[in-house]
Amino acid sequence: MAIDKTTGKGCAWSIASKMIAKKLVADGIVGKPIVEKTYKNRYELLWVYINREGEVCVSSERNNGSKENPLWVPSFIDIEKWEQGVKKFRAYTSLERNIEYYLLPEIEEYLRNIPDIELVSITRDFLIEHGVLNTPIRQCAGKTYYFNTDEVYSIDKEEKLFTYEGRLKFHLFKIFGETCFNLAVWGKAATHFKVGMTLEECINIFLKTELIHSDPRTLSPVDQLVLYICTPIYERVPENRDEATFDRIRIIVGLPRYKFDSWDTLRNEVKKYKNEIYKRVVQKLEGDRQLKKYGVPINFLVLSNVTLLPDYSMEFIFELKELKTDNH
Repeated sequence: MAIDKTTGKGCAWSIASKMIAKKLVADGIVGKPIVEKTYKNRYELLWVYINREGEVCVSSERNNGSKENPLWVPSFIDIEKWEQGVKKFRAYTSLERNIEYYLLPEIEEYLRNIPDIELVSITRDFLIEHGVLNTPIRQCAGKTYYFNTDEVYSIDKEEKLFTYEGRLKFHLFKIFGETCFNLAVWGKAATHFKVGMTLEECINIFLKTELIHSDPRTLSPVDQLVLYICTPIYERVPENRDEATFDRIRIIVGLPRYKFDSWDTLRNEVKKYKNEIYKRVVQKLEGDRQLKKYGVPINFLVLSNVTLLPDYSMEFIFELKELKTDNH
């Protein structure tokens, strides 16, 4: 089963990957071997560990093909379904992301048995963790709508809390770096939120929301490849203390990892459409309000690096061109 994240329910199921990861940790997965992969000249054993930042990740080590360490299996997931999913896990990726991409499609019955009340709770925790409270959700007709600290949908009529941005949406609630959440579905659901509703009541609306499904054949390959382009991040080197300047710009592009059966397949697809992706990133940068505030023309920037990151997103780094001086 492919998880359909053009629906609120599909997003909630994807968010459930975080809950499942916590249950696996409680079940004893950390420090255990979970799958052995066989290649032409070697064996690779995947383990789960906690990195220095406290993130639960999957790692790998060479193995001689022996069965000295029996593979760990969870107590609450069907073993056959687990084995179907875990054999696709990728090393050097978070456990949550592996679950989202590879395990969830195998455990349809498990997901369908999660009651809506639990999905609401999981989604609520996720949204709060990502700053949904006291952040503008919608702006319409001079009014800003938001969830207050009591988790009640509220209205700011006179710009006491938030500056009204008109058609500009730079300060509305967004989630970056997550592939389990579709902001477009959330935005559509928000049009049905009513002042006075609790966050959980609004999430119930979100679970019932679906985008209009268009035929994917009408989308260009690049449209299908680029999930989102994050807001540019302006950075200064430690030696530069002038807050009115920047030294480089970092832009992240989200890619649909779940559509590809391997990292190499995704990399090849990115190579095929790298020029088109680059054009879209430049368009995003050209329209960025912060760049306009700096007063730096787009032709003063040069692309210095492009990387396909371990989390299957792309990172573009732009730097200021070195000015050539005329000594004649």
